[in-house]
Order: sequence, then C-alpha cells, then structure tokens
Amino acid sequence: MTLARLFGSTFCELIGVLMLMPVLTVQLAAQGQPAWLIGLFGAALYLAIFIVTPFTARITRRCGLREIYIATGFAPLLVVGVFVITEAPGVWLLAVAVLGASGGLRWVSAESYVASAATPARRGAVIGAFQTMVGACFVLGPAMLTLTGTTGHLAFQVSAVLLVAGLLCLWGLPALPAADDTPVPGAFTRLWRERPLLVLAALLGGFLESGPATFLPVEALDAGLSGRAAAGLVAVLGVGGFVIQFPLGLMADRFPAASLLRAMLVAGLGGALLLLLAARWPAALWAAAFLWGAAGGGIYTLAMVTVGHAYTGVALVGATSALVFAFAGGAALSPALTGGVMQVAPSGGFAALMAAVICIGLWVLRTRR
Repeated sequence: MTLARLFGSTFCELIGVLMLMPVLTVQLAAQGQPAWLIGLFGAALYLAIFIVTPFTARITRRCGLREIYIATGFAPLLVVGVFVITEAPGVWLLAVAVLGASGGLRWVSAESYVASAATPARRGAVIGAFQTMVGACFVLGPAMLTLTGTTGHLAFQVSAVLLVAGLLCLWGLPALPAADDTPVPGAFTRLWRERPLLVLAALLGGFLESGPATFLPVEALDAGLSGRAAAGLVAVLGVGGFVIQFPLGLMADRFPAASLLRAMLVAGLGGALLLLLAARWPAALWAAAFLWGAAGGGIYTLAMVTVGHAYTGVALVGATSALVFAFAGGAALSPALTGGVMQVAPSGGFAALMAAVICIGLWVLRTRR
C-alpha cells in the first residue's frame, strides 16, 4: 500500500502542477507582458530547483523523508491561492519560485521514497513504472487545459482539487526505516565522487529531453511542416519517454545498467542522424523525436535504478539530489548551446551538436567503468 499511496499522490499532484505554467504563460501574454518576463517565469522555476536540491539531504535528515514529502504537497495549494487572489506579475513570479523550490524537494523525496519502498528484486520494474506514470502526467496535465480553458479561474480550481486528492492519498503513509549514518555534508557530493558516470548520465538525459523539446518545432517549420505538426513533435517526445520506462525498468533488473545505458545513447545518436534527413524526408522528424524522448527518459531511469540499488537513507536522498541537479543542469544547458550553434550553423548544426554530445558520452562510457 505504500507504493500505491506514493503513485496516487504523485499522479494527482503532478497533473495539478503541470496545469499551472501553461495557464500562467497564456494569461501573462494576454496581459501584454514582454517576452523576456514570460521567459523569466520558466527560468525562475528551474533556478529554484537548482538552489534547493543540494540541501535536500540536510533538510531530510532534520525533518524526515515522509514529512518532507507530505509538506511539499501543501505548497502548490498555497501557490494556487496566490494565483487566484492577485494578478500582479511580481507576486506571481515569487509564487513560481516557491513552486520550483517545493517541486525540487518533492521530486527528490518522491524518487527516494519509491526506490526505498521497492524490493531489491523488483526495484527496476517499480522505478520504471513510476517514471511511466510521470511521463503520462506530462501529457495529461496540459491536456486538462483543453477542458478547463486557460482564462478565468476554472483551471486553478481543477488544479486545487487534484492537489487535495494527492494529499488525501497520503493518509496513513508509513515512515521508512531509520536513515543511515551518512554524514549530511557529504550526501550530495558522494555520488559525484563514487559514481561520476551516473551524474554524467543524468546530465545527458536532461540534455536530450530539453534541447529537442525547444528546437524540434523550429526544425519542423524549416522542413515545411505546419505549426500544428511542429507542436505535435513535442508530444511525440513525451510518448517516447512514456513507452520506454517500464520495459527498460524490467530489463534493468536482469541486465547490466551500462549495457542498457549504451543502448539508450545509441538510440539518441540514431535520432541525430535521422534529423539530417529531415530536409528531404520530413517524416524523419517524428522518428527522431521518439528516439530522443526514449533516450532522455530512459537514461535518467537507469541512473535512478542504479542509485536505488547502491544507497539507502540519507545517502539515497543525497544521490537522488545529485541526479536531479545534473538532469536540470543538462535541461538548462541544452537549449542555450543549441541556440548558439543554430545561430552559427542553421542547417545541420542542431543534429551535429546532439550527435557530438552523445558520442562524447559513449566514449566516456567505453573508457571508464
């Protein structure tokens, strides 16, 4: 029942949260706010995650994993209340920063809780199923807005109902066994020292998810596809990540993680090569999107399964924080680098950058254990 509570709570809470940012973006644009301010909202969300994740192990040691997981379920409700009460952009920006900070803590605590609650023999399958559910939320959250609309308060009200349902799922959530004696100051950096390849893998996973999500629609428009089709490519990225998670988790219980990680990188490299065909064969964009979505999500899942086997207690929280930190770093770095490369080499620059980064990852994986 512990895993059922965790899955149910995360499902409801994540859908409710994922409804919020698109609504804010649309309403800010309707207010006539400048593009730089709208972009600042997205940056504030990830900046807050960056800031809070290195301290998650310390906060968990002080407060407890269960308590952190439950408390961070209340924070989005307060943020929704702020969005309903006022339309001041400055107050909204502060609320988004709070949403990011609580989301970073909940991201780490949820991953750690699931990995700890799963039995060792089924840990890969459980984490794969959890990541599959998370992928479904990234589709269902924005899809809910087709029913509620993005104007008025209905979307906020539906989000609040989902958030409350997520909290109710946690009724009776048991505490995990006592944490180990890992020193808190070293919990976050321990993974960097002992298993730097996992940190690199998480960074590559974020890189392969974020860059394509930003620039595949641009490539689609250049290839002559419609705006609707260009937007659909982002959904295909999500489908790739959704489809791969559970079977990959099952395989992680039976095969070496390094071999599976190599396979995910090769899939990402295939996506880069397909992109080179897009000018003459636009259908290649859809296959590239699917492969990149599968590679990005799959790499993170493999890293999380390995961490779940290797660490417990505060050490697990610190290692998960390091993975989230690296994944978010890759997700922030990818669009920035891709934009610069495409400015210099509009034709083929995107594919070349993705291929180069993946080849570096394959080389490092080959030369180091």
